Amino acid sequence: MRNSWRLILIGCSFYGPRVLADQYHYHNLVVGERAMGLGGAFGAVADDASGVIYNPAGLGFALSSDISGSANAIYSKKTVYKKTLANDDFTEKSSGTLSPFFGGLQKLDNTMQGLAVAFCMYSLDSELKDQDDVIENIGSLQRFHRTSNIRSNTTGYGIGAAKRLSGNFSLGVSLSWIVIDELVQEYQDVQYSTGAFLAQNIRTRLTGSGIDSALGAQYAVGSLSFGVTLRLRNLVDENYEIGGDVSTNIATGNTPGDTVRANTNDKFEEPLKDLPTEVRAGVAWFPSAVVLWSFDVIHNTEAEGDNFKREAVTNFATGTEYYITPSIPVRAGIFTNYDTRPEVESGKMNQPDHIDYTGYSLFFGWVQPNSQVSGGLVVQDGEGKAQKIGRSTNIQTVESRSYTFAISATHSF
Repeated sequence: MRNSWRLILIGCSFYGPRVLADQYHYHNLVVGERAMGLGGAFGAVADDASGVIYNPAGLGFALSSDISGSANAIYSKKTVYKKTLANDDFTEKSSGTLSPFFGGLQKLDNTMQGLAVAFCMYSLDSELKDQDDVIENIGSLQRFHRTSNIRSNTTGYGIGAAKRLSGNFSLGVSLSWIVIDELVQEYQDVQYSTGAFLAQNIRTRLTGSGIDSALGAQYAVGSLSFGVTLRLRNLVDENYEIGGDVSTNIATGNTPGDTVRANTNDKFEEPLKDLPTEVRAGVAWFPSAVVLWSFDVIHNTEAEGDNFKREAVTNFATGTEYYITPSIPVRAGIFTNYDTRPEVESGKMNQPDHIDYTGYSLFFGWVQPNSQVSGGLVVQDGEGKAQKIGRSTNIQTVESRSYTFAISATHSF
């Protein structure tokens, strides 16, 4: 009976900001044709259109004008909450396809020596989930039915420019318009052999837009390159809505009582309130014409809103590139994607999940004089803690893994 009662309360833990897609991790997607293979360790390279994102100063070191695009052909994510339903695991899955990056770079040496401009459209986060769970005949629990639908996108539209002030030093700026749109719909229905029941619908919607401005510098000396970027983000508008209706006749335990119905429709004008400031510092080493190693440190400051609190977090990324032949490069990277929510603590209830991820990338390319295509895989493994059951101090271990198969193409001119 005790475990069945906990099943009823699963719905409580999904009510509120926890239902939303992921605003708490900053590296859910690695974007950029070359940067993907390097695990996002691109702050001291950034010599293609993705420099708008990683370090606009890198645009000044571009060897040619180009246009590039990449798409995630296959995306799949699986999160397992250990021993959530008695001794059984609870699993959530999401999948889909998306186009995380498209951009172009134009060198303007004929106008001003060392000048380059770029544009890009990119996805910072995206999730598509259609979950449908049915659990039947556990003790006095007759039926538990839950559906969850998530449509989430955080998209950026950016431009950037850089001026190489000398042969080995460049300054750059970029400006992006960020659009957030997350819609979550939950339905849960619990029925007991005693006649007790609970039915609820929950709908949340987060929308927002803001300006992302960056100032970058890059310096090359010998076989080394150093890059630093300061990124400031300011919200222009935001809105968060929570709507739902609940109908239940549960009195005590799982016995039936009088039927109670409730409806809610709340709106919050400053759910995020602000976005984090980011500082990225990177180093790249070019020991030969066929080998590259890069390393980035990325720090995001604390950001506190009316409905979302995100702690300060520092992530790391490292990657290497090696040309097996003049036409076949292989790129591999490792990066972190740490959670900005607080650690789950013993003795407390209704705490949000905390899952830290480590990511791995491996890409192969095919290079021709004026074009390049590449494809590969990005895997993220996560571990953490959660309280999936509302109004309970029980803590579950969480394991999560996502796969992204991506393809990209670049044409130089």
